[in-house]
Amino acid sequence: MISKKMFFILGSLLAGVYFMGLFSGLLENDSAQFAVMAMRMVQEGDFWSLYKGTEPYLDKPHLHYWLAAGAFKLFGIWEWAYKLPGVLALFLGAFSVYKLALLLYNSSVARAATLIFLSAQTIVLSAIDLRTDALLSGLVCLSLWKLIAFVEHPKPSHMVFGSIAAAMAFSTKGHLALVVIGLPLLGHIWQAKRWRLFLRWEALLGLVVFCLGIAPVLYAYYLQFDLHPELVIRGRSQRSGIFFILWEQSFERLSGTGMGTNSPDYFFFFHTFLWAFMPFTALAVLMAIDRFRHLKKPSKSRGIFFGTLAFLLLISFAQFKLPHYLNSSMGLWAILSAGYLGSLLEGKSDQKLKRLLWVQRFIFFVLATLCTAILFWMFRAEGFFIGFVFVLFVTLSLWQIFKNRAAASQILYTGVLTCFLTNATMNGVFYPNLLQYQAGTQMALKIKEQLPELSKKPLYKWGNAHSWALDFGLRNPLRSTYEPNTLPPKSYIYVNDAQLVDLSEAARPFETILEVPRYRITRLKWSFLNPSTRGGSLEKMFLIQLH
Repeated sequence: MISKKMFFILGSLLAGVYFMGLFSGLLENDSAQFAVMAMRMVQEGDFWSLYKGTEPYLDKPHLHYWLAAGAFKLFGIWEWAYKLPGVLALFLGAFSVYKLALLLYNSSVARAATLIFLSAQTIVLSAIDLRTDALLSGLVCLSLWKLIAFVEHPKPSHMVFGSIAAAMAFSTKGHLALVVIGLPLLGHIWQAKRWRLFLRWEALLGLVVFCLGIAPVLYAYYLQFDLHPELVIRGRSQRSGIFFILWEQSFERLSGTGMGTNSPDYFFFFHTFLWAFMPFTALAVLMAIDRFRHLKKPSKSRGIFFGTLAFLLLISFAQFKLPHYLNSSMGLWAILSAGYLGSLLEGKSDQKLKRLLWVQRFIFFVLATLCTAILFWMFRAEGFFIGFVFVLFVTLSLWQIFKNRAAASQILYTGVLTCFLTNATMNGVFYPNLLQYQAGTQMALKIKEQLPELSKKPLYKWGNAHSWALDFGLRNPLRSTYEPNTLPPKSYIYVNDAQLVDLSEAARPFETILEVPRYRITRLKWSFLNPSTRGGSLEKMFLIQLH
């Protein structure tokens, strides 16, 4: 299906995309927020407590923040250092996808599955706008590889490493990790009819290792919450951190209590999957349809398919939904899709392969057109070089995807080239230009360039609205004030348009020191993307000094 040489070439292209993503900056809210939370651990020397601003943070376990804080300790407090553990986890996940696909199929399918996993748009995006899901995805893949290997070849080492990975996944995002690991694993055990494995001593060993693995997170929750029942979290005191993470967390998200509700749409994750698995969505959809058409057809991955589908159905009933909840299952979808592609090749299903190839080519044309619009209209790239490289790459890609009729390999080539073209454009042009309108990032740069002495002084914001990008950019979180008129003279405050008007009407003299444009860049609208109407969609943020 694909040679080792071409696997290395395409893998190197994808690695280049992820490397570029390390330096694409931090987007608000979550990426910048989580970076500030990890930075606070390092600055205050408290690695047991998590705070979101001034509020104790109960929602997610600590491992993601511990690893980011460790990277800060090793390399310094930089955006790329925050992202590094998550990106490395994704490549660990890619290696695990390769090994699991090799266990279930063969080396050709394993290479294809690895490329499909690293090309999935939601996985690439998770390395750019990096949250907990990058680490979770890698650890889930590692755990599934080792635990399914134990089912096939019951060795204690497989159980130990699989349980450690499951414990680390739980320590990243709680119950979601156990569900996405457990359902496909149970599906595989059901298919293999190896229920007796639960009676082996290695199963008890795995449980002990898992409990030891999650002990540090439980201890952290105990220190921050169980020892301080007076803390008020989302309107409630007497919260047990241990009880929350072992029981309440997932039920809050499923029922909408605590987190609230944001989508009653039970098909949310099904239509989200259509873009999340791009550019291989058509392959995955055709695979699922064929699975249902041939339910009784034997396959080593049949149980894994139904377990993965069960996970998709289960999270669809959650009242609080976000697209990246799908990320941890992408490794399984990649393996299933690659296995199906291999079966089409073995079965000489030329017509299906040709139709899939034309779909892949169509996706390439659509996204290449979008990238052209970004480069030459939406955010015009400066200089001749970027445009020249873009045109050259598109030309070479077209030559590659049309040069022969080996449809299965061409499907992979076309998909990976589509992913590289799209995300190289995003990382190299789109996101750097977006950050020009993220007020906190730009204000931090201006302060460092024009007023570097302010980086170490206390700066205020009016109210408790987030300022994560500015907090991280200055390496100095802003302090909140609700009565700016009570601040002493010479105080600096970060305010928006409306607050500036209110201060003017309050007759408190002040001087505007700096101003930057502002737009919520993670919620893009056409009025912003269109250069001719962009100016009218912008707000402003100001740094003022009180007299």
